[in-house]
Order: sequence, then C-alpha cells, then structure tokens
Amino acid sequence: MGFDILEIQIFGESHSEEMRLDLLGLEKGIKFSGDSVNNMLERRKSSRSPWSTPRLENDQAVFSSGLNGGNNLLENGKTYETNGEAIVVHVKNENVKKNDYNNITSVPRPSHADYVQYVKDGKIVSGGGRFSGRLTTMLCIAGGIAEDILRKEGIEVIAYISSVGEKDFGSYLNGFDVKGLDKNQIEKLKSDNFPILDNDKKQEAIDYIKEIANNGDSVGGTIECMVLGAKAGSLGDNLFDGLEGKIAYSVFGVPAVKGVEFGRGFDLAKMQGSIANDALCIKDGKVKTVTNNNGGINGGIANGMPITLRVAIKPTPSISIEQKSVNLDTNDECSLKVQGRHDACIVPRAVPVVESAVALAVLDELLAQKITKETF
Repeated sequence: MGFDILEIQIFGESHSEEMRLDLLGLEKGIKFSGDSVNNMLERRKSSRSPWSTPRLENDQAVFSSGLNGGNNLLENGKTYETNGEAIVVHVKNENVKKNDYNNITSVPRPSHADYVQYVKDGKIVSGGGRFSGRLTTMLCIAGGIAEDILRKEGIEVIAYISSVGEKDFGSYLNGFDVKGLDKNQIEKLKSDNFPILDNDKKQEAIDYIKEIANNGDSVGGTIECMVLGAKAGSLGDNLFDGLEGKIAYSVFGVPAVKGVEFGRGFDLAKMQGSIANDALCIKDGKVKTVTNNNGGINGGIANGMPITLRVAIKPTPSISIEQKSVNLDTNDECSLKVQGRHDACIVPRAVPVVESAVALAVLDELLAQKITKETF
C-alpha cells in the first residue's frame, strides 16, 4: 500500500510460518503506545464467539527494526520510539491446519480469490494464501501505531457495527448528529469485541448470527467509522487529491469490503439540494454546519465536522452449505462443501481493520500536509 508519505508492505500467508509488516515513512523520534497496537490486535482476534472462527492465534508482535532499543516484544504499558528506519514487525502463525484445504486444490470456493489466484499464479494456496483475511493482523499493527500518533494530534478514529444482515443497531450517519462521540462512548466501543451503539440490541444480534451459523451459512453487514478532531482545511485537496479518495483507497485494501460511502452517501442522490445541503452557522465562535449530510468533507477537504463513512462487508464466502463450483483439472462442473474453520460473520472482527485503514490514510494525509507547509 503506497500513500504519499507512508508505505505499508505486508508479507506472508494464512498458513506461512509467519507474517511480516514493513512500515516506512515515519521520521525519527515519534512515540507510540503498545496499548494502542494491542487493543487493535485483541479486537481483531477470534474470541470463541458465535460469529468467529475457532482458529485461535496468539498474535504476539515482535519488532525487529525501526525502534530504539533493537528487537522489541510488543507489550501493554510500554512506549516505543521510532529511530527513523523502516519499522519491521513479525507475527507467527501457530494454529495452522492445511489438511482442511485438501479438497480445494483444484476446486475454487465461490466468491473467494481461489479462481483468480489459480489463473494468475497457477495454483490455489491453502488458507487463501496472500488473499486471506489473516493478513489484516499486520494492518491492525500499523493502524494501532497510526491511531496513537493521531491521538497526540487531537484526532480520534473510531469504528463500530451499524448493521448485520437485515438487523440495524443504530447509526450516527443520519446527517443530524454533528457532535460525534464523546470520550466515554469511544472507550466503551474500543473495549468491546461486538461494538454497537444500541447495546439493548446486542443479544438479538448474537442470536441472529447463531441461527445463520447453525444453518451452515454466513452473513455480512456494515461498519461505520468516524474521524473526530480534524480541523477545517487541514486534510485533503481537490480532484484526485481528495480526502475521500485517499480513505476509500485504503479501506478497499481490506478483504471483504465491497462498498464505501461518506456521510449520507447514496441517500444524497434521492434528496433535493435544499435538504442535502449542510447549512452553515456560528457555534462557540466557530463556523460549523447545522447538519452533516456530506460527512465532514467538502471539495475533498475536511470541513471541521466529524468525518463519517460507512463500509459494506460481504458475507464470509466459506460456508458449509454445498455450493456449485468447477474442477479446474478436468474442466467439469462439480459441487463443493467447504471444510475448515471460518467466521459466520466477519463484521465484528473487521471493525478494528477498517479503523486501521482509515487511521493510516488520515495519518498519511496529515504528514503530507505538514511537509507541504514546511516546504512553502
């Protein structure tokens, strides 16, 4: 992933011995908290929940380069400082079962990357290979670093589940809430492995996913993300340098993401201008908008209101219901029943991943704007 300043390289596969992250672009002397990174990793982990895979991984991050003090084991309660070199992080894969994939070496799973991987690389790799969502572990490490750096700049990034399947759990993207979330709400959402705004609906949501899982099926949903504290004019520019484009580019790097909308998004297409427009006002001596239909961005530039977006996550393609596929060795149609360990609903575990992708895009834009100001 290449931004303007940051460069993120992720190596490895779901069933490789280890995965590696190379994060380049952070200058010497930048500090970040181990708590921030571990919070991302903990929220992404499988948790023996009805919605997640039985595959449990320790996900212990080890920094081999880029920090003062040499090799560093990532720990809570510690602060780490960059030395100006590329940050290199390793995470071992410890709970691998390659035999679960013996029946798909030549039979691609529907809606997975198996077929295009076969066409491009000549084989289907167990566990999805480099296309596996397992690699988002490393994205969360980079995202945890980015979030803590942004926090020191007064910018907070927070994501939560807004729907699973046909079940809605509350939204801040209705255009009328312009305050965002307070500190207590943010802390609560960041400490929950099923973060929703309306906690009264949580058990209903879990029971809904259980029912789908018991039928051997899966379900998708939507994740909303907010960026709070970005000052008007501080991020973004026009046309191809717009903030929406940079964030969307980053978010679409997350497997299973099939749609991104900012503010009211596609609902704006149904409105008249008199309703869609965010009227300006003065509040506490500052220019604000009465509504936030445009999601805190005008002309590709942050306008000082909460930056809001919604992300569509498709259902996990691996299901135990028999599906139609083809045998690539014989060129015949066949049926396939996927084996192995899979998430009935990836949405809860995707929350910190989406949050990480957004945080990295915002941090890159912040760094780019600072360099531009220093240059001129």
